[in-house]
Amino acid sequence: MVRTLRGIPLLGCLLGSLGCQGQSPAPPPIPKGDYGAVIRYLQARIPRDMARDNVAGLSIALVNGQELIWARGFGLADKARGVPVTPNTAFRAGGISKLLTATAALQLVEQQRLALDAPIQQTLREFHVRSRFHADPAAADRDITLRRLLSHQSGLPSEHLRDLRSDFAMGQMPMRISGVWLSSPPGSQVAYSNLAYALVGAAIERASGNSFEAQLQHSLLKPLEMNQSGFTGTRSAQDYRAQGYEDGIASPDAQVRDLAAGGLWTSPKDLARYLQMLFAHGLYKDQRLLRSASIEQMFTQQNTGNALDFDCQVGLAWFLAPCGDEPVGPAIRTYQHSGGGDDFAAQLTLLPDQQLGVIIMANDSHAEELVATLATDTLRLMLQAQTGQAVCADDCQAPSHGLKLRHVPAAIDRKRLAGFYATAWGVFRIKDGHSRLAGELAGFDFELLRDDEGWLRAQKKVLGFWLKDLGELSRIQLDVVTVQGRQMLTARSHGQRIAIGERIEPPPLPLAWADTIGTYQVLNTHEPDAPLSGVSVRLEDGFLVMRGQRHDEPLTDYILLPVDNAHAVLAGNGYGLGDTVSRQVNGLSASGYAFKRTQSPHKPLVL
Repeated sequence: MVRTLRGIPLLGCLLGSLGCQGQSPAPPPIPKGDYGAVIRYLQARIPRDMARDNVAGLSIALVNGQELIWARGFGLADKARGVPVTPNTAFRAGGISKLLTATAALQLVEQQRLALDAPIQQTLREFHVRSRFHADPAAADRDITLRRLLSHQSGLPSEHLRDLRSDFAMGQMPMRISGVWLSSPPGSQVAYSNLAYALVGAAIERASGNSFEAQLQHSLLKPLEMNQSGFTGTRSAQDYRAQGYEDGIASPDAQVRDLAAGGLWTSPKDLARYLQMLFAHGLYKDQRLLRSASIEQMFTQQNTGNALDFDCQVGLAWFLAPCGDEPVGPAIRTYQHSGGGDDFAAQLTLLPDQQLGVIIMANDSHAEELVATLATDTLRLMLQAQTGQAVCADDCQAPSHGLKLRHVPAAIDRKRLAGFYATAWGVFRIKDGHSRLAGELAGFDFELLRDDEGWLRAQKKVLGFWLKDLGELSRIQLDVVTVQGRQMLTARSHGQRIAIGERIEPPPLPLAWADTIGTYQVLNTHEPDAPLSGVSVRLEDGFLVMRGQRHDEPLTDYILLPVDNAHAVLAGNGYGLGDTVSRQVNGLSASGYAFKRTQSPHKPLVL
């Protein structure tokens, strides 16, 4: 209910009428062994990219095995005070925090204080789940293991929105969310979950006997000499922490509740030491921090056999494939994790076979595409410096196909494809009308045409003319395939197929849920910047559609599927989907919030 298009490179580019940002000038040839040429190119390119995208500050570090090749800051950490970014400036790492959390959990597994495949309830005894996928409630609890939490396969909801910006102790979270409904069967698919990592953090505290911050400092950060790194506090806690910006405006210094999922402050230079430890199979300056076997576990695909994950491979915390993003090159294994939110953006990518790595962090959330593209291009240049050969993915050049290769789907094809699709970005509507196939998602309208390979491609018209330069938009190929009896909307990007959404048929509408049509406001919340202030429920083409509201800002639409008279789920699978919404007396509840009706269902809704 809080999903926006920002921070989703694939769909953000897909729907942008002009595609993603333009490419920077081509780099010069890089002679073998000449990392200085790479650095000189980046020193010239990065300020131009930052100016183009209005990014205040950025920091980068390049790693080759045990060598820190380069660490450099650009721009300003604080515009108001004129504080420059240095290699020691700390940024919010967002999701990259999970890599350190997973490493700390594996340290405790080695000490036999935690077990990868034991129910997490053995450590967090007060925590239990409710499940519509299990006949035996105890079996549902047994299915929630540390391995599944670390690999985003626990089936837990992606978020627990209530008090998301609070400073509640991590150890309180298992009790606070106990009784949460599972969103998908554990072990069946990857669904990114910050809530899962909040539980991992609590398990680390419980197993170690220390606070999360104290344990991470003791077991990982201090031994790695990551002196600008920590999981507690806001920017004001340390002078070397950067200010975040949105559209050039300083953003509030938000508190992060789920520290284990996204609370790390660090610098690329500090994270370079973490990479060096991984490249050395767990050693850092002759001190063993992790066994080689544990690192192999982190980098072993955990979701093998999950048909709904398609080509997205996940290890313990790490993404072991680009998952739709542009790859570094053909047959080059690439492990990565990104971090966004709170008006920061970060990317950490390593090539395990070549022992090359790049870390980039910026203090503007709109820098996510810049950071991702820069990381990929930098690794290509580093590979060229290592081997003396230019490296490029098969499709890294502009696509050669033209508009002449696209045609309107046949009538029977349009009828098959038309419908409502539940996606993590909201309701994707595909409509057959006027002998055309039209798509609409989050307010973006476009036509869907078939290419010469039989895939759908989105195409936008402006003033009656086809746009000629659509960037990433012209690369994405869409189609609907049936998997495990479900009609899945998939995308093929850079040779990889990933799930986008699921086709949903209008269900029978129980009278109890028909009566929920109306608007609702959040009850009893004192959060200064709550992610939700209310929701609305309306009827559209036979579907109940729920829309979140944050103050005056309407959020994403989701299809609400009744399960029984008391419960419904947000249709689909993936981030934020499958979550349970419950009917209450004169209201609804979801994600820890209670909502009170503010408008009668018998009055017309203005949305």
